[in-house]
Amino acid sequence: MKKLLLVVVFMSNLFANSYEVKLYEKIIPSIFQKGIVVVYASKDTKEFFKNRYLFSITDDCTKADIIVGKKFEQLNSECLKKPFFTTSYRAYRKYSNSIGAFYWKKGRPQLQFDLQKIEKYHLFLPKSLRRYSK
Repeated sequence: MKKLLLVVVFMSNLFANSYEVKLYEKIIPSIFQKGIVVVYASKDTKEFFKNRYLFSITDDCTKADIIVGKKFEQLNSECLKKPFFTTSYRAYRKYSNSIGAFYWKKGRPQLQFDLQKIEKYHLFLPKSLRRYSK
């Protein structure tokens, strides 16, 4: 019984991670409308972008096109001017330059975009994603 429970937990975690990777691969390049997007990712999201041909990971946030993560307190002032894509609703509401968020609420995926902030950074939200904007 314990082995079955362990397998179920492992498979659900694997499904959630692959779901997030596919979502990032679809959303971020379409917003930036370019082939390879330079991403500065926090520790909790860095794994999603490793070994993906659509993303180039940088350790210098000033060189990034977008910053992805949950906590941004340790970023320098230059990086705080970049667009954020957050992984929590709280961070999405907290940071004035958060263009969107993907997070889990009660076991369900939630996706939100702020159209005004996307336009502020001269980015583009495809029609297929506009239903998730406010």
